[in-house]
Amino acid sequence: MAKSEMKSSANIGSASLILIFIVLCLGTFGLLSLTSAKNDLDLAERNAAAVSGYYQADAEGEAFRMEVDRLVKQALQMNPNEPEAYLEQELKEAYLHDEQAAQTEILMDSGQALMVKIGLSWEGGQGNTWVRQWKVYNYEEYEIDQDMPVWSGE
Repeated sequence: MAKSEMKSSANIGSASLILIFIVLCLGTFGLLSLTSAKNDLDLAERNAAAVSGYYQADAEGEAFRMEVDRLVKQALQMNPNEPEAYLEQELKEAYLHDEQAAQTEILMDSGQALMVKIGLSWEGGQGNTWVRQWKVYNYEEYEIDQDMPVWSGE
């Protein structure tokens, strides 16, 4: 009787090993899929934050452009001979007298800023504005951390 019990347990062992191996493989692939999905989600969230930050700065830049356009037209109505004095008074440090332009910088995340420079013209009694520069640049020094903590054996 003892021999018949031994034979049945030996036959179950090889099938059990294959089943355990399959379960381990599926579990490993499942964990790898979850890790990959989490990394993709984190990347998508960072990308969404960067894009929404840019568009928020872009909207502020458009508002600045519209304000400058309104001020140029108002300056020509108030004093058609000397509109620059009114613009200097209203725009303060944003007005660039030498370049006949108005400029602002809008800070964004990650050490970046949006620079908006609007060209100004009031020749012929009409106020004209146009975009001279609209660019994103790094206002902070970008440093890559190249430290790699490696065990020295001590």
